Amino acid sequence: MRVILSEQWNRYLDLLPPDMTDVYFREEYVKLYESDEEKACCIICESEGKLALMPFLRRSNGRYYDFETAYGYGGPVFSVCSVEWVRESLGAMTDHFRSAGYLCGFVRFHPLLGNAGLCKGEMSVLYDRKTISLDLKPSVEDIWSGQISSKNRNMIRKAEKNGLEYRTEYDYASLGEFKELYNSTMLRLGADGFYFFQDGYYDDFVRRIADKGFLGVVRDKGKTVGAALFMLCGAYGHYHLAGSDRSCSCPGINNFLLWNTAKEMKEKGVEFFHLGGGTGSDPEDSLYRFKRSFSRHENDFNIGKWIFDEDAYNAVCAKWEKENPELVPVYGNRLLKYRYLKGQC
Repeated sequence: MRVILSEQWNRYLDLLPPDMTDVYFREEYVKLYESDEEKACCIICESEGKLALMPFLRRSNGRYYDFETAYGYGGPVFSVCSVEWVRESLGAMTDHFRSAGYLCGFVRFHPLLGNAGLCKGEMSVLYDRKTISLDLKPSVEDIWSGQISSKNRNMIRKAEKNGLEYRTEYDYASLGEFKELYNSTMLRLGADGFYFFQDGYYDDFVRRIADKGFLGVVRDKGKTVGAALFMLCGAYGHYHLAGSDRSCSCPGINNFLLWNTAKEMKEKGVEFFHLGGGTGSDPEDSLYRFKRSFSRHENDFNIGKWIFDEDAYNAVCAKWEKENPELVPVYGNRLLKYRYLKGQC
C-alpha cells in the first residue's frame, strides 16, 4: 500500500470511474477555499492498481493538525467499492493521519455518490438532512409532467407570461450583479458568516471552474432580478449559490431560473441535477419544500466525524470548554468546536 499526501491530485482523480467523481473533488474547486489558515491537500492510497483518495482542507492546531472537506460535498472515493478495498484503504488513511499528528477530520459526504455508506466502519457517519435531485435522463416533456409539481409548473408559466427572460452566461457577464443579489439575499435571510464570500472568491470561481460552471440569469425588462452559479461535471450538475431581488413584482423568479437551468443541464449531458437541501433537517423547511417541487428524488446528506487520536482530541476539547464556557451551548456538539474562540464567532 502506498499512501501519499499531495497538493496536485487531478491525475489520480481522472483514473476513477466517472460515477465516483465530481467537480467537488477536483483541485480547482477545493482550492477555492484555501486561506492563510487552511491548505488544500489530498490523501491518496494506491495498491495493485486500486485507488482511494480524499481532498480536504488542512489546518494547524498548535502541534496538531485537523481538516474538513470543502464547502459542499466530498469524502473518500474509490476506484473499487469492494468491502475489502474500502476497509483496507480507509485503514491506511487512518494510520497515516494518526502518525502525521492529526487530531480529527470533519467530512461532508456526497449525496449522489453514496460514499457515506462505504465509510461507516472507519468513522462516525451521521445523517444530516435530505437533498433533492432531478433525474434528467427522461425527455424534457416527461421531466416537466413527471417531476415538476403542478403548482411549480403554474409558477413557471406565470413567469413566462410576465415576460421574464432567462439566459445562460458561460462568460459570467452579469457576475457583478449576481454578487449584489447573492449578498443581499444572505443578509435578508440572516445567514451565518460562513455563507458570505470575499470578491476574490467569485473571480477565482470564474478562473478555476471555467468550463465546469456557468451563471444562470433571469431578467425583467432588462434588469437582473435573479441569478445563480451552477457547476457541472460528467453526469452531475449542481445548484451552487443563488440570489434574487425581492422587490421584483413578478412571481416565480427562482422557479423559472431552475427550470431553464435544468433544460440547459440536460443539453450538456448532465443526468442528475442536484439542488441540495434546506437550511436544516426539517421536512417543512421552506427552502427544502421549494426544491422538492422540482422532484421527489431524495438523497441522504451525511457528515462524518473521524477522530485519529482520541486522548489528544479529548484533551484539546476539555481545555477549550474550560476556557470558553459560554460557547459550549452553541458549538459544543461540533467536532471542530475548539476552532471557535471568543471574539471570533
